[in-house]
Amino acid sequence: MTTIPPSDLEKAVFGKKILVDTNIIIYLTDRVQPYEPLSRILFEMIEKGEVYCVVSIISIAEIMQGPLKKGFNKRALSVRDYLLNFPNIFCQDITIDVLDQIGEETRIKWSRLRTVDSLIIASGLKNRVNQFISNDRNFTDALPQEFVTSFDKS
Repeated sequence: MTTIPPSDLEKAVFGKKILVDTNIIIYLTDRVQPYEPLSRILFEMIEKGEVYCVVSIISIAEIMQGPLKKGFNKRALSVRDYLLNFPNIFCQDITIDVLDQIGEETRIKWSRLRTVDSLIIASGLKNRVNQFISNDRNFTDALPQEFVTSFDKS
């Protein structure tokens, strides 16, 4: 798998409000290659305030599941706390306002999405993000191309 160059990622997100999908965070926390370096760059930019980030509470729950399934409850809580307290990240709860976003943006192919992905995307829409960062094929296929950045080279 060939990834985009770091400069392309930096150009795509610099100065923007983005939503980061679950898989991008897992690449960093689990050091998944070849994506971990790009995730690290992205989170360094978020930490510096070069990018403002929204994550869905669903993504945090999904990330916690890996350690929980292995019996690492303290690690799951540690990852949760790390993300909830990371600079320049806002965690969006699932609210009626988020649900109201589902189906509203007609350029999104909602019927191609799993329920959790619809809720994650709606979390970004509610917060008026400029860009979605995801490597999930269903996610990237459902969003307009100009709205999504994938770590995979097209």
